[in-house]
Amino acid sequence: MDLDLLASGKVREVYAVRDHPSQLLMVATDRISAYDRVFDEPVIDKGRLLSAISATAFMSISDRFRTHFISIAEDVAPHFLGRATLVERATMVPVECVARGYLVGSAYELYRRTGEVQGVKLPPGLSFGDRLAEPIFTPTTKESEGHDQALTSAQLRHRHGTEVAQALEELTTEIYQALAAWFCERGLTLVDSKFEFGWIGDQLALADEIATPDSSRIVRGEPGANPVWLDKQLLRDWLSQQGFRGDGPAPSLDHEVITKVRSAYIEVYESLSGRSFADWPGQSRAYRGVASPASLR
Repeated sequence: MDLDLLASGKVREVYAVRDHPSQLLMVATDRISAYDRVFDEPVIDKGRLLSAISATAFMSISDRFRTHFISIAEDVAPHFLGRATLVERATMVPVECVARGYLVGSAYELYRRTGEVQGVKLPPGLSFGDRLAEPIFTPTTKESEGHDQALTSAQLRHRHGTEVAQALEELTTEIYQALAAWFCERGLTLVDSKFEFGWIGDQLALADEIATPDSSRIVRGEPGANPVWLDKQLLRDWLSQQGFRGDGPAPSLDHEVITKVRSAYIEVYESLSGRSFADWPGQSRAYRGVASPASLR
């Protein structure tokens, strides 16, 4: 497979497939980020795990929703095997579409102060980890640098038009509910999740990654006041314990937190797929990504 690197982000690389201009290859690295920082220490197998979880999730909803997912790529270089996903090209909508089924994280802090979350009024008396009567839609901008900015539904309509805004909200909520039910059947809770969409022809398609511990909050069982996190919240909590919340020098990740994150991601994959991660293709060694946007074969 002949490839040209198009972009390298915090965690993923995107390649053009020379022989198929309508396709892209997305490669997940073992880099991990939090608070807009990418850490020097890789989480071994993280790229393979992200690809495995996302592919499993895409296949679980492929009969109900239009997505960009084609397959896990096999005709790739050995260091890409198991972490490379073949997808259709899409013209991306620059919005992070977030669905929240439970009151945690920044949504809980907003609710405590104002009684609402991004313009969505919530009933009084809710506690951390409570399940919401209906999932709420809390979109943000998608910034190339710095923090994404929260948007109300009205602001989203102003930026992208009523029709597109309504379609994004409806699709986000429907996909979240479908995935949340699937998680529940497997003993997990999809607390909240981020989705991205792009145009393929005249259709809005679900793109990027879905239902991974990088893009979602996931717990074993129900959240409650003391959730058992199986996602990147484990890293955020550890960083907070070290006194780091995005400002100043970041601490180095120690072996314990790296192992904890890796084990959590494995649990998510194995719970959702019913398979052992040991059977997933690829080698268990760190892949941090290419050093320059050179043409690859």
